[in-house]
Amino acid sequence: MRTSSCRAVVDDYISYIQNGEYEAAYDLLASDVQNLTETEKDGRITKAAFVQKYKGIAEVLEITAVEYGNVALEEGEIISKGSCDILYHSALIGDFTEHCSFILMREDGRWFIEWTPGMIFADMRWGDTVRKASVPASRGEIMADSEVLAMTAGTITVYAVPSKIADVELFVAQVARLLDMNPDKLRKALEKAYNDMAVLKTYYTDEFEASTEQQLLSVDGIGVDYGNYGTQREYPYGSLMAHIIGYVGPIEESQLETLNAALTSEQTPYNTDSLVGRLGLERQYESALRGQEGSIIYIRTAGGNNRRTFYEIPAKNGSDINLTIDIELQTELEELLDLALYGDTTAGAVVVMNPVSGCIDAIASYPSYDLNLFARGISKTDYNALLEQPNKPLINRVTQGLYPPGSTMKAFTAAAALDKGVLTPDYAFDDSQIEKDYWTPETYGNWIWTPIKRTHINYPIAGPLNMRKALIHSDNIYFANAALLLGWEPFRDYMENLGFTEPIPFDIAVAKPQLINEQTEVSYKMLADSGYGQGEILTAPLQLAAMFSAFANDGDIPVPRLIEGFYEEDGFLYRAVEHEESAIWKYDVISSDAIMTLTPMLEDVVDPTINGTGRNLKVRGCTVAAKTGTAEIGNDKSREISWFVGYRTGVEEKDERLVLVMAEIPTGDAELTSIKFEIARPLLEM
Repeated sequence: MRTSSCRAVVDDYISYIQNGEYEAAYDLLASDVQNLTETEKDGRITKAAFVQKYKGIAEVLEITAVEYGNVALEEGEIISKGSCDILYHSALIGDFTEHCSFILMREDGRWFIEWTPGMIFADMRWGDTVRKASVPASRGEIMADSEVLAMTAGTITVYAVPSKIADVELFVAQVARLLDMNPDKLRKALEKAYNDMAVLKTYYTDEFEASTEQQLLSVDGIGVDYGNYGTQREYPYGSLMAHIIGYVGPIEESQLETLNAALTSEQTPYNTDSLVGRLGLERQYESALRGQEGSIIYIRTAGGNNRRTFYEIPAKNGSDINLTIDIELQTELEELLDLALYGDTTAGAVVVMNPVSGCIDAIASYPSYDLNLFARGISKTDYNALLEQPNKPLINRVTQGLYPPGSTMKAFTAAAALDKGVLTPDYAFDDSQIEKDYWTPETYGNWIWTPIKRTHINYPIAGPLNMRKALIHSDNIYFANAALLLGWEPFRDYMENLGFTEPIPFDIAVAKPQLINEQTEVSYKMLADSGYGQGEILTAPLQLAAMFSAFANDGDIPVPRLIEGFYEEDGFLYRAVEHEESAIWKYDVISSDAIMTLTPMLEDVVDPTINGTGRNLKVRGCTVAAKTGTAEIGNDKSREISWFVGYRTGVEEKDERLVLVMAEIPTGDAELTSIKFEIARPLLEM
């Protein structure tokens, strides 16, 4: 039975709301407010919607209790007016008070409440809802030399305003042609208009021609928006440093649990719609780049606007990452690779770094691919084309490729022999043991393996086969002998100390190198082959560059460093959050005495007046110490690895530079065997 007294109705309503008895409260509403049908009606509300409205608001705002006070009534015969204060206790935002007015109507001798949403919050209107929404954080940029390599950009949206379209069919005929859209699809887009706006088509920033925009805007009812209806990760330089930068893409379900488990309680969880760094720096620094989503609880109008904000946590944009990369040098490097390693049978990797600080000036794996293809959702056709390309552009050769170091290893073998005291610089191999460029060791028991073959030399330097001559001509026999004189354990220990059995730390993962397969039984032949860079030794180009830096850095191997620092906007300021510092990975791996002995010999390798393996380098403006190398790729006799690694000598610290070039080329291609010098030369010249 309904209560008849005006005051009693108000008291009952308040009691029901306070106790969460919303269905009973609904029964006290006036008949012109109640909606007893399932069809929405303006100014009316169903019981289910009424109950859900109160429960939903209580849940979103974490309301724990509601108190009414200062209830005042101005009673009339037909209409009564009232007001009250409502104190909400919220676990989320604390206590807050609303002052609300209301009206009661007499119907058939009884009083009923002429309810409006203003009885919940004073400024709430019909059609309003209380929403909790996330405020997206802008993903940080990846930059080098103030140039943006990865950014989040607004998409371009072409939309229609239906109220301004006089003739729909004429509009469809004009716009379908300009947007290259199916007319039926265009009509359906118009039918989905909301608040007199229909999205017709979205473009990336580099897809939308100015001429197309001009023609579109001449059609009544068309508009073009820049950035307000969506964003997209873009890579302005396309394929530049693609393997290092990486890209973002849709999250995989298998990743979801792992990623969310690593988040702090303050961080917004990922969901299946999230975009996440998939490779390279985008993946490695996902947490820093992603930022932290904010949240807002507000009264949302029927038109989608914010009428009132209850609670807001501002979004914290992701940090920008500034790289050590010299963008001009990087661009030059990739142009060199495009010119030098042409065709689909060649590939390579290049590292340009400061051998003292470890800072990477330029780095590339070739061939590359356009990061935008993946960020925008690569087609199956394009993806298969990349997979089927003979030189495998998706492989990151610079950090994940493992290759035999070839004759570059001889510099390390020479250092080991000197530091372990088994050879002196003047030690000369007895040439009488060599028969037609082959040597069969006689002091290691019954040699059951194939003889050691020396490198063929067209114009040998006169004199005994000492360490200098062996390095200049890259003689396999000399360094096979050096390794045998060392013995496996001293050789292994020295190379392990250099880092040949553990991956070097870097901003993205580096493949683990090896001296020998775990299951391989060490033999004299394996030791001899290892001495000149064959055997089963494998290393990534980046790691080999860092290890070779020990010759330029007084025996210390620096940690290769790609990140200069992290930056964030702080109001009007742009401040550094963190600067990365140079660090040493391994100390004193090569003695100063060995370095002083070997540096002049390594300089002679590339001296154009001497017939060494690096004579074709011919660098201008500086002196270079270097080692070249050639190695086979497993059992593949059709391709070979051509190496060059060298560094400037006698320069100031700011001019220190080491360049490593690794080229995969067809075996026996005379033109391509010297291509490593064409790549290295301009990168070393001052």
